Amino acid sequence: MVAPVNETAAPIESFRRVAFELPGGRMAGIAFGAEKPTPDIVFLHATGFNARTYRTLLEPLGERFAVLALDARGHGLSMLPAKTFGYTSWRRHRDDLIAVLEHFTAPVTLAGHSMGATVSLLVAGKRTDLVAGLALIEPVILSAAGYASFQLPGAPLWRRWTMGLPRGALSRRARFESREAAVQAFTGRGVFKAFPPEAIADYVADGLVEDKRGGFKLACTPKYEAATYCAQRHDPWEALRKVTDPLVLLRAERHSTISEAAAHRVAAIKPDSRIATVEGAGHMLPIERPDRARAAIETATLLAKAGRKYHDAELE
Repeated sequence: MVAPVNETAAPIESFRRVAFELPGGRMAGIAFGAEKPTPDIVFLHATGFNARTYRTLLEPLGERFAVLALDARGHGLSMLPAKTFGYTSWRRHRDDLIAVLEHFTAPVTLAGHSMGATVSLLVAGKRTDLVAGLALIEPVILSAAGYASFQLPGAPLWRRWTMGLPRGALSRRARFESREAAVQAFTGRGVFKAFPPEAIADYVADGLVEDKRGGFKLACTPKYEAATYCAQRHDPWEALRKVTDPLVLLRAERHSTISEAAAHRVAAIKPDSRIATVEGAGHMLPIERPDRARAAIETATLLAKAGRKYHDAELE
């Protein structure tokens, strides 16, 4: 069940904090809009980030829908074991999300960015009964050959030191004297170049936790972030074939994590899906163009409500 969590942040927060008890710990989240037994939309973030990072994207949706955003295992304020040994796929995140959705009494629209989008797809492929619609923003969907390469012996481990993204994560600064110092360090650098000041502040608010030395450390450790990038022993293509719900997919024109060829393949498998490329946008599309990302989520939600598999009367 959903339980309220005491808020400790100094700024006035425009959302409610919630948490879900899962085997081994607790999954944290934030909620917007009306309190309902079942939210309309459940959102999951990208690798290395947290639910609050997307506040400016999700907050306006709360005016029309009940929205829940979750911190994945190893990220944000969630308190779940985040071991890197044996971490070879995003099925652990899929199963965490399924465990949360099982708290509800009706299917929901799943939305996500990057890893969160792929995890949403994996959930829809495994438990179609829990999902009414999908909004995938810059999902990480590799080619069949790409996934095959991660099946090589030890590939998820040795690629942590040979691929660019995980190597960059492993060299990331992990500790700061204060949140203010972290904001200053991130502003205008790397992926944060596309972030307005309020998005950086939101990321830091839940992306850093106090350490034992009086300072702050990254909630998603560099080691865990690197392992997450390389945990690619899952199959979103198989999941896509099992999806029976409305699907909206948004990809970036620059540095997208789903190639144009892969997007065409998605359209071939799901001819009724809605797929668009946002000109000029990069992988952090939800931060750069929240208007387009928000419209995609809203479209998927409205399509789900129009053609959902279960009517309220059938769930009573």
